[in-house]
Amino acid sequence: MNDLLHDLRENPAEHDYFALEGTIDAHSEGLLKDIPGKVRTARVRFDFSKAGRINSMGIALLLRCFKEIREKAEIRLEGLSQMHSMLFKMTGVFLLATPAEQRADRKEGSA
Repeated sequence: MNDLLHDLRENPAEHDYFALEGTIDAHSEGLLKDIPGKVRTARVRFDFSKAGRINSMGIALLLRCFKEIREKAEIRLEGLSQMHSMLFKMTGVFLLATPAEQRADRKEGSA
């Protein structure tokens, strides 16, 4: 996920929007560290529809990022695959962020 994070604000007055692409792992640290400083609204949407594999370091980095954002904003997660949903439920990510609708068109493990 080195340069595959996009800040695509559809309506900046309403919410901040971040789309994550590719593998989320130790190489994602720089990007995930910067996200909390970019949050300007009380609602943040993260789109995982183009995210691939997320390893344990990726989970740790997401948790750190979400904890910092939660101090000032509500977090919604979109485009989660079944694998992402299961992983986030088991690791406590859903304690910090609320999942939006499930995507039925994504298969487990697909990128």
